[in-house]
Amino acid sequence: MRAALILLLAPALPQDLPKPDAFDRKGRLVCLLEEMKDRHGVQIAPIHEHVLGFRVEGKVPESGFRYYTVLRTRIAEGLFVDKRFKDRDLRLLGQVFPGSAVLEVGRYQWWKDGKLQDVFYWCEVCSIKSSDPGTCACCQAMVELREEPSKED
Repeated sequence: MRAALILLLAPALPQDLPKPDAFDRKGRLVCLLEEMKDRHGVQIAPIHEHVLGFRVEGKVPESGFRYYTVLRTRIAEGLFVDKRFKDRDLRLLGQVFPGSAVLEVGRYQWWKDGKLQDVFYWCEVCSIKSSDPGTCACCQAMVELREEPSKED
């Protein structure tokens, strides 16, 4: 009975929607509000919530950049809360939804000494690798950010 109730409450998704496009680009995390202020003179509040975006070099003649809004998902949470991602060139992999510049991140990497690194959070107690900063889902110990050379490089 409970499963039936949940199915009734879940929204029905149309089956004929276009599929998201695969995304695999190099760029930098930025606050979209501050970028639009700096590049286009948009008036923003001095104190504001940051809107996380991903700036990639593109074939846009006016600015030379293309911007994507990053969805705040479980996998992308580290990008929102860990300041170490802000000062790095990143490779984000995921998908962009049709008719938008909204990016769902499925994986992230960065470069160190010219070599691509897989970046992840590690629990020393449980030996669990995850994308979630904070505490381990298993033992609740603090996880630490680690990197290791990517096998793709």
